[in-house]
Amino acid sequence: MVIDLTSASSQSMTRGKVSTQRTAEADTSATVAKQSGSKDTFEMSTTAQALKKADAIIADTSDVNSEKVASIKAAIADGSYKIDYQSVAQKLMNFETLLS
Repeated sequence: MVIDLTSASSQSMTRGKVSTQRTAEADTSATVAKQSGSKDTFEMSTTAQALKKADAIIADTSDVNSEKVASIKAAIADGSYKIDYQSVAQKLMNFETLLS
């Protein structure tokens, strides 16, 4: 089997020339951008702005409804809190059907 070493070296030389050209082109475009004084700008879409606003509202909202917790605690303390077992069972069954 014969190995052609000349073609491998010529390919690496060609690759070197291409990368040198790309670097020179990048330098030229950077110089043009600096001369024109252009700056990168960023603008959020209306959807992104709405999501950011919603995220801020959610961050300011409490995770716990303190009034509801207080009323349930009071109902448990005075014995008036009743559990609707049929409703709880039905919701568990509905949830189970969603999983399967």
